[in-house]
Amino acid sequence: MSSIHNYLSKIEAAQPINFQVLRNRLLDAGYERAEISSTFSTKKYGKSNYTIEVLDLKAFQAMQNRFRPSGDTGRVGAALDGDSHKVRVSESMLVLRSAQHPHPVVAISSAGAWIVPRQLGKIGVIVENLENFLRADETLLFAAALLGIDQTEIELIFGSGNQVTNVLNGSVLGTFSRLYCMFDVDMGGLRMFASLRAMLPANPPTFLYPPDVEQHLLKSRYPLSAQQRQDVIQYRHLSPETDQLIVLMRSSNQMLEQETYLAPVPSKE
Repeated sequence: MSSIHNYLSKIEAAQPINFQVLRNRLLDAGYERAEISSTFSTKKYGKSNYTIEVLDLKAFQAMQNRFRPSGDTGRVGAALDGDSHKVRVSESMLVLRSAQHPHPVVAISSAGAWIVPRQLGKIGVIVENLENFLRADETLLFAAALLGIDQTEIELIFGSGNQVTNVLNGSVLGTFSRLYCMFDVDMGGLRMFASLRAMLPANPPTFLYPPDVEQHLLKSRYPLSAQQRQDVIQYRHLSPETDQLIVLMRSSNQMLEQETYLAPVPSKE
């Protein structure tokens, strides 16, 4: 059964659920936060459970139809159900490139063992944004300047979505002398970082961001919503740099809201 459909079935049966998990799954599936809020009303019940009231029956039924199980098993069936992430892929892959080897190579796992086509750089930098990974020359210079090292020491690792957090990748990611995450400064980036920290306790990564990140946050077209400003607190205490980043994310968002509130109303004349 689709995990999302399972949550929806529990809601229909008036059973409490962990609504934060369902909300994150719906966001990953492409739903907007406002759309979710207009469909459900929640009331906290215990530490992580919520009782749910359906506000928009038509929207709720559309969700049920979308995530209704197909009856097929395995990852293909899960994909038909719109929830292929519930079935773990049996193997994994990592795409890598460096200054000495600009053409990307692919490392793959096979029967639990990794096939890595060449020797990798000593310091790994996981890059979430595909544009930054493709513009390797600029990204290597940027990362090297932030870290105060020569760019020839760096191995860029493409880490889009949740694929890089696959537990199978730990065998390769754990071999770098230092590992950094050049992730988007948002909830998704913090979520991936938390997963990697848990996966690599002996060699935890560092969240990499520029010293002027606050200025970039102030220019962001996607400031945190009031709910996200609360949700981001769950990622405190992952590392000193992300604790500081969370403070900046929350404070810059408040400044943006204040500027919007104080902005003069345009004249109709």
